[in-house]
Amino acid sequence: MSSKKYDSFRDVRIGKYDWKVQARVLNLWRGYSRTGEAFKGFNLLLLDSKRARMHAFVPGMIADEYEQKIQVGKIYYIENFTVKTYRTEDKFRCVRNENQIIINNDTILEPLEENQASIERCWFDLYELGDLRPLSKQTTFLTDVIGVIEEHDPIGKIRNVNGVIQSQIKFKITDGSKSVQVTFWDEFAEYFAEMLKEETVYPVILIIDSARVTLWREEVILTNVGATTLYINCNHRSVVEIRKMIAQNMFSTNKLANGGKRCATIHMVKDIKNLGDDFIESHILCQVKLTQFQQVKTWCHPICTSCYERVHVLNNEDTCSFCKRVVPYADKKFEVYITANDETGSIVLILEDREVRSLMGKTVFQMMNEGNKLEVFPNIFHTILNKHYTVKICLTEENIHRKTNIYVVTDIMEGFYAELIHEQQTSIPHPIESMESQVSFNE
Repeated sequence: MSSKKYDSFRDVRIGKYDWKVQARVLNLWRGYSRTGEAFKGFNLLLLDSKRARMHAFVPGMIADEYEQKIQVGKIYYIENFTVKTYRTEDKFRCVRNENQIIINNDTILEPLEENQASIERCWFDLYELGDLRPLSKQTTFLTDVIGVIEEHDPIGKIRNVNGVIQSQIKFKITDGSKSVQVTFWDEFAEYFAEMLKEETVYPVILIIDSARVTLWREEVILTNVGATTLYINCNHRSVVEIRKMIAQNMFSTNKLANGGKRCATIHMVKDIKNLGDDFIESHILCQVKLTQFQQVKTWCHPICTSCYERVHVLNNEDTCSFCKRVVPYADKKFEVYITANDETGSIVLILEDREVRSLMGKTVFQMMNEGNKLEVFPNIFHTILNKHYTVKICLTEENIHRKTNIYVVTDIMEGFYAELIHEQQTSIPHPIESMESQVSFNE
């Protein structure tokens, strides 16, 4: 077949039905309800010979029939489909297009051989990492990005605020001038971790197709939703260009993953106290029992709502020394000091807001609404004592040079890492981002 006979997704519009396209299926996924149940209908990301991408939806009533016909990566001839305009409230669109297509009972979908159509195996609408912050303020569109994977810890398990264990892998990607945090969840995190194990070319260049851009503590974060796909060291011109930049020393390779990343080492308390200069600003793991809270004046502190720095009382008013202003309705964040022990010794840990919330499942304001006073240590805190935890701590110059015995915790999970990392899950929840159905078609 000659591609001249066929339409392009660039031209499809409402009011016509007899469209004829040749397209490669780049991805197939389902949306999820708010209760975590997968919809029967499914979504497709399609690419035609003119490098135009289109989102398609197959309704539940015909999903079984069409899913048997479709294989990701294959090319198909598609004829007779409905074109529908997105609604304003439709979220997480994988293409920046005002229209989507709906497959129906009259749609013809026939497989083609590779030599019958000249269609790329992948195509992206890539954004610079430095341009992502404005995209974090919207939920309409997903974003394609590329970067080199930096060194990172292996996949781990965390307990979310609902007490459910989730798989999580966190790392950064860089384009040579900007680094951005990436966090993958659940089955997607496990899938990515397995892909990395099989990779043999380093540094690893990753393209994330249809990532969600969001903010956490004012830091840009990329995460997965239902439509997200991954391409590792793929045959794409952007990957070739970055590989050339690395060869020409246009990248700082100090932090890039090199394939020799060891499994996370568990440090004993005695050894932590004797680590040298190489560990300044490093994050390390230890396994300890939390045994006793240290006496402090309060279990939380006020935070400026503009710059997120701690505020102090000046003339009986909460005042931010950084913004130089009175903060009338300061936010409040947890901060507790607690003794931690293993068989080799003890240290004092500072648990900050994120870590306390992950253990307690409550915010400061929720605790206050339950009648807890700032100057009285709530009894509910004692529920986390005398249990074993895997803790990630950040070593500072004070810890290394002055042997300060107080360490800031940057992540914590109940149980021992070696046990949880292999824990078999019978029900893995989906992150909230993937629970929205992207399509506006009602099943």
